[in-house]
Order: sequence, then C-alpha cells, then structure tokens
Amino acid sequence: MSLEKILNKIIEDSQAEAVEIVKESQVKAEEIRENTRQEALELAKALHGEEERRGRLEASRLITQARLEQKISILATKKEIIEGVLAEALDRERGGLKKLKKQIILKEGEREEAFDANRLLDEIRPQLEKFVNDSLKL
Repeated sequence: MSLEKILNKIIEDSQAEAVEIVKESQVKAEEIRENTRQEALELAKALHGEEERRGRLEASRLITQARLEQKISILATKKEIIEGVLAEALDRERGGLKKLKKQIILKEGEREEAFDANRLLDEIRPQLEKFVNDSLKL
C-alpha cells in the first residue's frame, strides 16, 4: 500500500468516525431536549395545579368572609330593630315606668322606693329581645 492510500484510508475512517460522532451527538441532544421538554411540562403542570388549588382556597376564603360579614350585618340590623322597638315601647310607657315603685320589707317595717326604668329594662332586655325577635320573625 502506498502512503497516499494509507492517508486516504485514515481520512475516510476519520470522516466516517466524525459523521458517526455527529449523529450520536445529535441523538443525545434530541434525547436531552425531549427530557428537558418533558420535565418542563411536568413542572408547568404541577405549578398550574398548585396555583389552581390556591385559587380555590382564596375563593373559598372570600366566600366564607362574605357570608360572615353578611351574618354580622344581619345581626347588627336585627339589633337596631330590637333597640328601636324597645326604645319606642319605653318612650310610650315612660310615664308608667316612672311611677313604678318597689316595696322593701325591713325589720323596722316597709318602705317604698322609686324603681329605675333603665335598670328594669336592662334586667328584662334578654326576654324582651327574644319576644321581639320571635314576634317580628327576625
């Protein structure tokens, strides 16, 4: 074999090996690209799921808060109505309540004292509130 044939053979083998290395590199690059794409898709899906879960939790929290605020508003309105009814009743009967007296029995005898209308109202307020609430179907 001549030197030229040997050199041509080495060049051909080198080129064939280079082509093979390029092909292998392209296959590996495609595998890496596909694996990376799959990992990115899985990560995106996981993040989307997490954000969806957070969104549902936030929506649930907002709904719960709105319901609570609505209940508080209803209770405040009921209280205003009851206070108005009690105030109206007290105003209508103010003359009679001022004349209320209580009798105190002592060892020495009996004595009468004026009965404080506001104190009476404070004492019977829970029963009155229940009665007004039931009557008005609040």
